[in-house]
Amino acid sequence: MRETGFITNTRSRAGAVPAGGFTLLEALIAMAILAVIMTFVYLSFFTAFKAKSYVEQRNEVYQVGNQIMFHLKRELSSAYLDVTPAGAIEPYTYFVGVKDKWNDQPMDKLFFTTLSHVDIPLGSGVAGSDYAAIGYDTQINEDKNVVALVHRETPFFVSEPLVQGQGFVLTKSIVSFALYYFDPNTKQWTDRWDTGQQGITYLPSAVLIQLILKDKNGVPVTFRQIVRLRMAQ
Repeated sequence: MRETGFITNTRSRAGAVPAGGFTLLEALIAMAILAVIMTFVYLSFFTAFKAKSYVEQRNEVYQVGNQIMFHLKRELSSAYLDVTPAGAIEPYTYFVGVKDKWNDQPMDKLFFTTLSHVDIPLGSGVAGSDYAAIGYDTQINEDKNVVALVHRETPFFVSEPLVQGQGFVLTKSIVSFALYYFDPNTKQWTDRWDTGQQGITYLPSAVLIQLILKDKNGVPVTFRQIVRLRMAQ
């Protein structure tokens, strides 16, 4: 009995694992689990960062587009057209919508006179004016890969619609810029308007604006609204 107990006790001690230790297999398993957890954490942070960047880029495009549409609405709603004074050679007020395109995308231009100009004194005793000649012009860069929307504003009427002063770029992310005009006489939409042509001596009653911009990833964002011209007949 003593000999048997001695042998049993010896075997029990030989097969025991030291307290607080890990085998190589357990360590490898722990490292694999840790690697999986760290991968999920990294992917979560990366996805969140990418989503944040995407939202910021979209918000930037929406801010630019909304500002452009706001100014277009303000200026167009106060578009002004008067008959040519007696003895004048050329009309001093006008509304000209030019149809143009680039890469099969509409890139329209618009030139008109308006009463929406902010009346600010010009200095040297020269008073400002509510009158203004406004132009929205699309321009393509030399590399022909970027289209810019340019805003022109002259604080007085000019006789030639398509020749205006220096403007400033509103955005360089234009995909398309399309304008349509509602003729109150025919009750139809048209994509051109020119008060310099014989028979067109009135303003359209409304203008449909469709502006498409692209974010930094090239994803298009569409803005669309109808502006009613308060001074149309």
